[in-house]
Amino acid sequence: MSDFNMVAEIKVMPTDPEINLDELEAKLREALPEKFGLAKVEREPIAFGLVALKFYVLAKDEEGYDLDQVIEAFEKVENVESVSVGTVSRI
Repeated sequence: MSDFNMVAEIKVMPTDPEINLDELEAKLREALPEKFGLAKVEREPIAFGLVALKFYVLAKDEEGYDLDQVIEAFEKVENVESVSVGTVSRI
């Protein structure tokens, strides 16, 4: 984990408030491309029972570490409504 020098907050919105977030989180963890790391996952209440998953993805500031790869992988997971990148910081 020490060779990563960036962290990106990626917010995943489920399609429905009734979605099992534990199962969705597990599927998203599996979908994360291998070259990226994962610092942590948080849950953010949005409204009307809807809860977003916030993945803190570790990457390197070099060619081959395009966050679009993570977004595309997450968007392919069943029950994902949308994926967006929030803060990207150096660590």
